[in-house]
Amino acid sequence: MKKLIYILILLLLFNCKSEKKEIFQEYNGQLIKVEFDDSKTDSTFSGYGGEHYPNGNLKSLSLFKNGEPIDTLFYYYENGMIKEKGLVKNGLQDGWWTYFRENGTLKEKIEWKPKGNDTIYKNQSLVFDNNGKLKMEPSTYFELEIPDTIVFGKNIAFIKNYVSNFKNVDERFLSVIIENKYADNIIKKDTFSDGTLKPFFGIFGLKTGKQIVKGQIEEKILQTEKINKDSSSLTIIDHYKYFEKEVFVSDNEEISEKSKKIIEDYFKSKENN
Repeated sequence: MKKLIYILILLLLFNCKSEKKEIFQEYNGQLIKVEFDDSKTDSTFSGYGGEHYPNGNLKSLSLFKNGEPIDTLFYYYENGMIKEKGLVKNGLQDGWWTYFRENGTLKEKIEWKPKGNDTIYKNQSLVFDNNGKLKMEPSTYFELEIPDTIVFGKNIAFIKNYVSNFKNVDERFLSVIIENKYADNIIKKDTFSDGTLKPFFGIFGLKTGKQIVKGQIEEKILQTEKINKDSSSLTIIDHYKYFEKEVFVSDNEEISEKSKKIIEDYFKSKENN
């Protein structure tokens, strides 16, 4: 699903009337001046730019460098209210984008992830009603319990909550696949599943300092469909959601003891259940 974001902006920006236009607008909390000047070219333009409606109101706005947006890209309704906003990378949405209704109320938040060189993937989606309350039925998202600080060696984390894209299925299973680094040149994909919809997964702390925890949640959906009185078919769908988080690896003994206690308590609770 390729969505070219800024090409149309630049085409309209540099093909407007030769008359130079200036608009003052709030951008990420500060008042900035937006200039529209067709003497600039799309490959060299740096500064605040965008396109505007016939009434003079902004239609889009971003900070550009060498013709590409390098900060938040805003789209506006003709009445001046924000329509959507988020970051752009390689001409595509990147990370969390926020979408609004024409009256200014929050409509949806979507996390976009790259998929290949020219497509993006809707990783998570939070849908809100007119009163700003989260609507569970169309939303699809997850919450992870990953400590901000981990220790050398083995650490444990959890899926705290998982809201699926797929409703009313017969069975579903969740697994977590983590890219664990055990040495500078050894990275393994470890898979964790405990038969529940809130499985634990292991994170390996390699050395003191910042570390990126990177992985994916695999959802396996089993759906049976009755063909006739005596037979049915089984459909298996594998669906993935991706995550990464920056953590700090510590050699603090007190933190290490707390981590061990969390792991012990978790497995004790599993035995009791």
